[in-house]
Amino acid sequence: MNKARRTFAAGLCVLALPPWQAHAQEPVPHYRAPDLYTLDFNFSRIDTRDRYTLHLLTAALDASSARFGPYLLRTAALGMERDRLLREMINGQLVNLSAQISSLEWERELVPVRIPVDKGLAGYRISLIDGRRQAQFSAIHTLEQLKSIPLGAGRQWSSAAAFQRAGFRVVVGNTTAGLHSMLAADRFTHFPRGIEEAIYEREQYMHAFPHLALEESFVIHMPLPRYFFVAPGQARLVERLEYGLRALLADGRFERLFHDFYDAMIEQIRLRQRRVFRMDNPTLPPQTPLDHKTYWYDPLK
Repeated sequence: MNKARRTFAAGLCVLALPPWQAHAQEPVPHYRAPDLYTLDFNFSRIDTRDRYTLHLLTAALDASSARFGPYLLRTAALGMERDRLLREMINGQLVNLSAQISSLEWERELVPVRIPVDKGLAGYRISLIDGRRQAQFSAIHTLEQLKSIPLGAGRQWSSAAAFQRAGFRVVVGNTTAGLHSMLAADRFTHFPRGIEEAIYEREQYMHAFPHLALEESFVIHMPLPRYFFVAPGQARLVERLEYGLRALLADGRFERLFHDFYDAMIEQIRLRQRRVFRMDNPTLPPQTPLDHKTYWYDPLK
């Protein structure tokens, strides 16, 4: 497919055109304005999760172009915490698309595309700790033992609610930076994060807390899907995105893209060599596609 792409200094802005717009000499069908997707500003971050998600999104929209026509992809002008982002997503003016860990509230207020963007990898949580405590964690062999050790989580995060419902001792904070300060101040003992978050944040925050380390012996797993959420009232954008994702699943590109981005990181973190503490996630709605095994990554298979 020929594409004309334009990038603006204000942020990512991609215009993809189908072939009939790339060749002026061909008959031009009835013109339709490009489908406009405005991503939340957090997609401007450099960590693997957002680079992968952006690649997957672009591939899905490209895969849908023959059926749906051109699209315009741009980023919102402002970064927002999760509560503010939800409000703006409901409004649908500043931003109408975000890839987020699912929650009952987000699924109630917005429209989820229920295909886990990262094949459920976000549900494998690696703890950031004070490295001098590694022996304490290495001695833990049951989930019940782990529940007695206080952990940190964001007040707005879906994982916080799941940990609380499961009986963990949860200390909440308002921001990621604030939670790292709390960990350094010994307000809690470990900080479970997604794999790419754990690696990225250790590098980002260790200058302020030199003993910050990745816990080496275990991983906590819960079903924790990350979906694309679309603002309400934009059914065409939902239909197009779901169509494109299913096309990528059908021809294997989804799987290849996932492994291209994450295999090295999975090896780096030694995910397959860790003890796995499995827990349920009672905060998920019944529509969660847990029975679609091809949607979910299992490092032990």
